[in-house]
Amino acid sequence: MNTVLTDIIPAKARKYLYAALALAGIVVGALNIAGVDTGAAVDVLAYLTIAFGAVAASNTDTLPAEPEFYDADVPQDEGLF
Repeated sequence: MNTVLTDIIPAKARKYLYAALALAGIVVGALNIAGVDTGAAVDVLAYLTIAFGAVAASNTDTLPAEPEFYDADVPQDEGLF
């Protein structure tokens, strides 16, 4: 599914951004559990998570990949014809 968000961020950069977002979520969650006031940080994290989720969804195939057909009796280095 191609949308405006498809490939807006290169795949290699998305990998690091998703990791940073997950780490930020862990840190903010731990601080919140510890009783530290993280009001604005939680709000910003919520908006970023929604935005990154939309980007991730637009760069993910939703259809299952079709299995590639091959005959086990035919050597793979030789053509069929």
